[in-house]
Amino acid sequence: MRIYKLDPGTTYKRLAVRNADGMFALGDPALGKKRHTQDNQVYVKSEDEAVRLVLSGHYIRVESETSPSLVRKNLYVDGTKVS
Repeated sequence: MRIYKLDPGTTYKRLAVRNADGMFALGDPALGKKRHTQDNQVYVKSEDEAVRLVLSGHYIRVESETSPSLVRKNLYVDGTKVS
């Protein structure tokens, strides 16, 4: 997996997740607090497209203890911190 979240002081990688349709869910930062709603999310099939959007500032859903979370902080792509 090329995209993941790494919390400071940990080594556990929270991987980007695909939804039931096999797509990555991303949030457009231009939408503010409404970016997390299902109607406003951006869906892409390829990880390359997800990487492109994350590098341009989009949020992405990653694993969490309960359900996937839309995040932007502490994101890494191919081992390089991007946010």
